[in-house]
Amino acid sequence: MKIVKSVLSFLAFFLASLVIIISFGSILCKYTNLRPHSMIQIFGYVSFFWILAVSAIVLLLFLLVRRLNAALSYLGVIIIFVFLLNDFSFSYFRKRIPEHTEAYDSIKVIAYNVKYYAYGIEKISGYLNESGNDVILLSESVLTPEKLEYLRTSLPSYTIISDNGHDLSILSKHPVISYKIVDLPTFVASLSSSNDIEKIIANGVHRSFVHAVIDVNGTPVNVLSLRLLAGRPKDHSIGECIKWGKYLLNSQDEELAAFTDYLKTVSGPIIFGGDLNVTPNTQIIHQLNQYAEDTYLQEHMFGAFTFKLSFPTMRLDYLFHSKDVISKKSELVKMNTVLSDHFPVRAVFLIPRIMK
Repeated sequence: MKIVKSVLSFLAFFLASLVIIISFGSILCKYTNLRPHSMIQIFGYVSFFWILAVSAIVLLLFLLVRRLNAALSYLGVIIIFVFLLNDFSFSYFRKRIPEHTEAYDSIKVIAYNVKYYAYGIEKISGYLNESGNDVILLSESVLTPEKLEYLRTSLPSYTIISDNGHDLSILSKHPVISYKIVDLPTFVASLSSSNDIEKIIANGVHRSFVHAVIDVNGTPVNVLSLRLLAGRPKDHSIGECIKWGKYLLNSQDEELAAFTDYLKTVSGPIIFGGDLNVTPNTQIIHQLNQYAEDTYLQEHMFGAFTFKLSFPTMRLDYLFHSKDVISKKSELVKMNTVLSDHFPVRAVFLIPRIMK
C-alpha cells in the first residue's frame, strides 16, 4: 500500500510541476513579446482545456494520497492561472456604442474553414447562400477550376476571389474595387495527407493570403482572408513529429511577420480572419492583438471553442478588425448539419462612412 501511495504521490507532483511549467510558459506567450522562433512559444499552443483536465487529475491524486495541503496549494496556483490564461477579455465591459449610427454602414462577415469541401461543395454552397452574409472568408477552400465555376454559378450574388485554388477565398456581395494575392515566405503543404518538409520546400509553391478592397456604399473596406500553416508530419515517429512541430512554429512566425508588415501598409477600415491554427494564448494572437481587435471578445467575456465539432476543445478561428471599425454583434455559428470540422464565426461590423 505504501508503494502505491508513493507512486501516486510522485505522479501527482510530477504532473503538477509539468502543468505549472507549461502554464508559466503560456503566460510569457500571452503577455510578453518573445524573440522570433523562441521555443517558449510551444507552451502557448497547449489548449487551456487540457491544462484544466490534467489539473483535475492532479487534485484527485493529491486527495487520494491525503496530501490536503498540497491539494489546496495547487488549487490556489491553478485559480491564478485560470485568471491569467483563460480566453477572456475586459473589452466586453468597454463596448463602444456609437452615438450617431447614421454615420456608419453595417456589414455582415463570416469566417469558415470548409475542410476542402470534404462534406460536399453542394452543401457548403447551399449553406452560404442561405446564411445571408455580405462577405465570406473561407479557409481550406481548395478549388479546382470546376469547383470554382460551380461556386460562381451557385452563388451568383457574390464576387469570388481565390488564391489560385490552394487554400483561401473571399466572397463579396459588395463591389470589389481591387484585390491582391500576397505571397508568404512559406510553402504550400498538404491539408489532407502527410508532409515531407524537403519536398514541400523543393516544390517551391508559396503560401499566400488574399486581400480585397470592397466598396461599402462608397467607403473602401479592406477584407483579408488568412490561414496560418498547419498539417501532419511525414510519419508518426517522435523524430518526425518534433521536426514538423519546429517547422510549423518557425513557419507561422515567418507568416505572422509578413502579414503584420503588410498590414502596416494598408489604410482604411480593416477586417481579417480565418482559421489561424493557433490557440488564444499563443504569441501569434498576442502579436495580432497589437494591430487589431479580437471581434468575438468585443461582444463576449469568454472565447468559444471552434474546433473540433465532435469534441470542441480549442478556439482556432477568429475575426479581427481595426480600431476604427466597431463590432456590433459576434457569434459562434452552431451548425445543424455537419459541413466541416470547424464552427464558423460571424460578426456584424459598423463601418465609418467617408464624410463627403
